[in-house]
Amino acid sequence: MGHSLSRIAEELVRSGNGESVRWQGLTLRSHLQPIYSVRQAGCMGFEALLRASDDSGPLRPERLFERARVDGDVVLLDWICRALHLRKFATVDPGDRKLFLNVHPEAAVRGARSVREFADLVRYYGLPPSRLTIEILEAPCPDESLLREAVMGYRELGAGIAMDDFGLGRSNFDRIVALRPDIVKIDRSILTRTVGETRSRRMLPSIIELLHDAGAQVTVEGVESAAEALVAIESGADHLQGFHLAAPSAQLPDEALTSGILAELLRMRGAPRLAVVGIS
Repeated sequence: MGHSLSRIAEELVRSGNGESVRWQGLTLRSHLQPIYSVRQAGCMGFEALLRASDDSGPLRPERLFERARVDGDVVLLDWICRALHLRKFATVDPGDRKLFLNVHPEAAVRGARSVREFADLVRYYGLPPSRLTIEILEAPCPDESLLREAVMGYRELGAGIAMDDFGLGRSNFDRIVALRPDIVKIDRSILTRTVGETRSRRMLPSIIELLHDAGAQVTVEGVESAAEALVAIESGADHLQGFHLAAPSAQLPDEALTSGILAELLRMRGAPRLAVVGIS
């Protein structure tokens, strides 16, 4: 990998203590949050989430990336996060789940012609690309055509593609049509409006129907209560993610417990008994 960004990121992560890495006065850690399949009634994968802090306390990842973008470090930071998350997942990998890895659009564009280098990093940590889903973050992109090229490269490696935070910021169907993601993750703001406003009741079901028509499965993020989970299920969501099922953590959750929560939700909905994955 030479002195590429992937090599720099990997060496920086390897020099850490195994649980965190120091970068520009910050401590970066990787947490994992399960994503649950409604149809299979069990965990189908984990999203890797960045946790950053300095001497004054936690720093939201969005703020960190904004600062890095201003400083011209967003691409390096993105690669560091990739290596950090891959290393973390390698230590807890149950062997049959997908890893959802966030990639900033600017970093994807800058690395559009070095996807093979990314594949080397993935394989270095023992994960076949077929078990990887690349989440394109909801953020400005300097070149949508190069973003499409990068996405095509990830697909050629065998990775899946997801669009994150749909409904937040500049999310639109143009990018969905261009990138043809396998999964679209709907931001919590749409869920809360569907639950809380009578005139918005049809918002979530209508959006999910449109996304299904576009060929994408749908994950509803930010599910924080049984009521919200039931609304998402009734609206046709394929997957659920949120604190009601499991919070992001440095350790994997008790699957018997968390899958039991989902099974109870399906029972409350009156769904037929479904096979539970990952539990013997």
